[in-house]
Amino acid sequence: MGWEHSLAHLLARRLAPDDLVAVASEALPSVMERVPSKEPVAFLLDMIAASVDPPLRTRGRGERAELMNALLPLVAREFPLTDLDLLTAFPAPFSAKDVPGV
Repeated sequence: MGWEHSLAHLLARRLAPDDLVAVASEALPSVMERVPSKEPVAFLLDMIAASVDPPLRTRGRGERAELMNALLPLVAREFPLTDLDLLTAFPAPFSAKDVPGV
């Protein structure tokens, strides 16, 4: 994927953040149409992990907490919270060693 990465880097360097959001939100529906019907969860997890993990590694605990506090209302609005299986999502309790930067 040579030219694709080059194009992505060029767009990232040249476009304003709001324009990048617009491009991504316009492209994602077309991308999702190409994802096999049995694989959207795996695809979205891979995409989110690849795009969220790198910038979060450079953020401190306070900044990550601020981001999570901002995201929680969106998550609560968009996802069926009554259907969540928290024991499956979090099978073991977290400890400080599980949280980067603590």
